[in-house]
This record gives sequence, C-alpha cells and structure tokens, in this order.
Amino acid sequence: MVFTDSMGSAHRAVDPSVHSGQAFSLSVCRALQEWFEADDLRRITFVYVPSALRWDIHGEAHKYVTELNVRVGRRKTDNSIDTLRSRAAHSVLDAWNSTFQDPTYQGSEFLELQQPDGRLLQPSYLNGGPWLSTFGHSITEFACVCRCITGHAPIGAYYRRFKINEPHGCTCGAALQSRQHILFRCRDRYSVHYPRFLGDIAAFMKYNPTVFGFTRDPSGVG
Repeated sequence: MVFTDSMGSAHRAVDPSVHSGQAFSLSVCRALQEWFEADDLRRITFVYVPSALRWDIHGEAHKYVTELNVRVGRRKTDNSIDTLRSRAAHSVLDAWNSTFQDPTYQGSEFLELQQPDGRLLQPSYLNGGPWLSTFGHSITEFACVCRCITGHAPIGAYYRRFKINEPHGCTCGAALQSRQHILFRCRDRYSVHYPRFLGDIAAFMKYNPTVFGFTRDPSGVG
C-alpha cells in the first residue's frame, strides 16, 4: 500500500516514457518488475491522503524522503527534458514574435491591436494565445473575428481586391463595403471607436454577431 498526497507524482514515478525523471522511473519500474515476477499475487495499491489531514505517519515519511538532496553530475546545471522543452518553446516563441513584425508575414490587411499595457498584441502558445483565448468559446464568433482581423472576409473590399463577381457596395448604401466602413461608419450596424484592444472587437461582435460572416448561412459560418 502506497499512501501519497500527490497521485501525479506517484504516476510519474512509474511512467517509463520520456520526461525529466525518466531515469528514476525506469529504475523504479525495473525494481517493481522483479518484485512482481517473484509472486503472481503481489499487487500495489496507491491511496490518496490529502496533506491537509496532517496524518502523523505520512508527515514523518514526507520529512524523511525530502531530507536527502542528491546532485546529478559534476556541475550544477539543469538539462532535464522539461527544461530543454521549455527552452525550445521560448526559442520558437521569440522567433515567432520576430517574424510577426514583418508586414509580409502578417499580411497587408492585418488589423493590429494592443495589449492593455499599450504594446502590440503578440502571438503566444500560452492558453491558446490572445486571440483564441478571447474568442475560442464560440467557433462561429472566432471564424468571423479571424476574417475581420486578417481582412479575408466576404465583404465588398475583399471582392474588389480579388476581382470576385460579387457586389462591392454595403447594404447601407455606401459605395464600398470595407472593414473600416463596417467598424466605424456603417449605419446598419452598431459602431465602436477605433479598435485598440480585443475587447473592442468583442463588443462589436456582441451587437453584430453575423458581421464578417457569409450571408447564405444564418450563423455566418461557411
């Protein structure tokens, strides 16, 4: 019987896959294999014991196993799998942010927005990034927001730019249905001040849920 306040650590201790403590886990698995093979009736049961219970025996065991500090290797360095993955992720993110500054990478119609501290919004892998974390709850809304931000939306300016045989005018009577017109000047829609933040776009989409969507589909998706 193994009593633990961290089932995650217990699972990791017997996980032979690649991770920062793989060498330790393989040693545990090797020892357990020999122990299991000695008797077919042998079993191990993990029992979760919350540390908040303050079980005396559990506390003493925790103190005992955490008193030993072992340094691996001659130099004090961290080359674990987790650390190397973290370094690689940050390196990729830095390269992504650098490339993102190039207008030819963004696209000529990309709508630049700001972070709350005034800096330009940058791509990130954390929580799906700023755009997905804001609009990812709705596939329909996120699809329309993507079209709005990239400028690839079923609107007059896009039809004219790519010579598509569709009307260029707006339903309100304006000669050209551009993104700027839709966001600020269209009389048929609720307009906002110049969108600086994702929240501004979110407010606009709240009152205009099918804008930048395909009119053939009532939900704007297509």
